[in-house]
Amino acid sequence: MKNVWPLQRDAVEFYGNPFASGFENKNIVSIACPWKFTTGHNIIKSHKRCSESLLRVLEATWDQVGHDQEHIKTLGYDVFDGSFVIRPMRGGSNISMHSFGCAFDFNAARNVHHAMKHLYQHNTPLVDNFLAESWIWGGDWSSGDIDAMHFQAARVHP
Repeated sequence: MKNVWPLQRDAVEFYGNPFASGFENKNIVSIACPWKFTTGHNIIKSHKRCSESLLRVLEATWDQVGHDQEHIKTLGYDVFDGSFVIRPMRGGSNISMHSFGCAFDFNAARNVHHAMKHLYQHNTPLVDNFLAESWIWGGDWSSGDIDAMHFQAARVHP
């Protein structure tokens, strides 16, 4: 079954209001990534409505690299830069998708925001597995807004 994620503008309706009392306790779960991050942990905080899909992405990626932590490191998937944090979108006042626990950043240093050259590309395990689950990848955004570190379970366009 193909996921149909909400439009960003409908995120509050779909995921709930991250500013509401108890939002985190009611909606945010901890997902164990099958590989270790450079920080020494492997936990990603995710909204429960996209957590099963996220886990499928991570497990498929781990399977495709043969459960090899060194391969993960070579691909740059061992650097995890963020998930759930309540904040506005970078450079704006709208609510960031990270505030809902439906957006995740990997390896920001090698996937610099707005950079035309970045580590992550199509036809690589992590990107392709997120896309197979209908996630939106910032590497597909327009040239002035590329964000190759970023994956989200919310559509930008109808």
